[in-house]
Amino acid sequence: MGGLKRDPILSAKEITHGPRARPMAAPAQHARQRVLPIIRGVQQPVTAAAMPYKITWERAGVYRHYFGDVSVVERRASLELISGDRRFDDLRYALTNYLEVQAYESTPASTAEIAALHIGPLFTNPRILIVAVAQRDDILAAIADFQRHGFIKAPYRVFPTLPEARAWIDGELR
Repeated sequence: MGGLKRDPILSAKEITHGPRARPMAAPAQHARQRVLPIIRGVQQPVTAAAMPYKITWERAGVYRHYFGDVSVVERRASLELISGDRRFDDLRYALTNYLEVQAYESTPASTAEIAALHIGPLFTNPRILIVAVAQRDDILAAIADFQRHGFIKAPYRVFPTLPEARAWIDGELR
């Protein structure tokens, strides 16, 4: 009678302390790049074509443009996409445009979750400026609620127009 074959998946303790322990190849802040695809695979798949946002990497920052109906799942996905990118640690600003949003899903619990999900990324990149362009009352209230949680210390400014937001960013980066 043959013995049970051991599952090749190692526990966290075995990886870091066991006989087959091996050094991590990537810095700790980039470990999420390996884990997030696994987590995303477990969640309900959302195709890129269905995403109500466009992310543009700029010289010193990232520009996220939301449009149409934006759900909590899609907001979380965009945050994971940005913060999981190798360029994140060098960003100086994250600019989000909400002006073309038609419907914005937000609850106090989802706002607290999104705010908490910023803690790790902003720990790895404390120099980043967070900037939003919004005019809708529901989005402005969600941003104010996000800020009230106090999970982040990074500057977070909201402007009614994109030119005002970009002017402020330019002034801060000088």
